Order: sequence, then structure tokens, then C-alpha cells
Amino acid sequence: MNKKGFTLMEVLTVVLIIGILSSVALPQYRKVVERSKFTKAQVMAKSLYDSCQRLVAEWGVDNYSSLPTAVRNAGLGRLDIGSIFLLPPGFSCNAYNGLCRGLVMTGAGFEYTLQGDCSVNIVKKEGTYLANFTYNGTDFACTEVTSDGESCAIYGLD
Repeated sequence: MNKKGFTLMEVLTVVLIIGILSSVALPQYRKVVERSKFTKAQVMAKSLYDSCQRLVAEWGVDNYSSLPTAVRNAGLGRLDIGSIFLLPPGFSCNAYNGLCRGLVMTGAGFEYTLQGDCSVNIVKKEGTYLANFTYNGTDFACTEVTSDGESCAIYGLD
């Protein structure tokens, strides 16, 4: 008698193997996705910082806080990247007439806040990995928000 098909043991073995592989692969996949989002966040932070520095140099002042009130009140709208039409897909800001108002922008799962010295504060806004970052024009610093000690390590900033 010639039977076609799989036995129950064969099916259970395959399901077990797939379960083991997925339990190892999925956490690594999530970390890779999270790191790619952080790469986008780094690019945005550098763009905000550079735009702020150009604006400060244009006005001949020491820092963003020293700009005239009208310029500071324009917020991100006065920066090169401050138009909603120039933002990358997935990024947003509080906009009025196409310009970003205020000093806060969101995108790639992070919130970006421009500081008075043109440094950029980055806060994780979604997912399970929680961390605060600061970009000062040369490097990124990470502050742990969770007590597991892995928030900064996931982003390569341990």
C-alpha cells in the first residue's frame, strides 16, 4: 500500500524547528529595524543642527537663543528643513502655511526638539526600546530611560 503525505511526527518536527528559528530571528530582526530608524533619526538631527548653525551664522550671533525674537518665534519654519514640503516621508511638524512652527518635529518613531545652543534632543516615541539622545554637532549621547540597560546598546551607543 502506497500512502502519500506526512506523519504527525514529521509535521510536529517541522513546526518545532520553525518555532525555534523564529524565536531566535525575530528579536534580532526588531533590533535591525530599530537601528535603521535610528539612522534616519541621526540624519534628521544632523540636518536640524546644521540648519540651525547656518541660521546662527547668517545673523552673526552666538547661538539660537540669541536670535531676534521674531526669527526664534518662526521656529523650525526659518530653518532650511522647516518646510513641510522638504520633510522626508514619515516626518511631520506643527505646520502653518507650509512652515513648521515651534521647535518640535516627529518622524521615524522619534521626537526631535531643537535646543537654544542648536543641539538636538531626540526622544523615542514608540516601540519597546526607550532612550533619550542628544546631538551636539559632533556626536550622539544616549541616556537610558528603561532600567534594563539595553536601550542605548540597541542603538550602538552603549
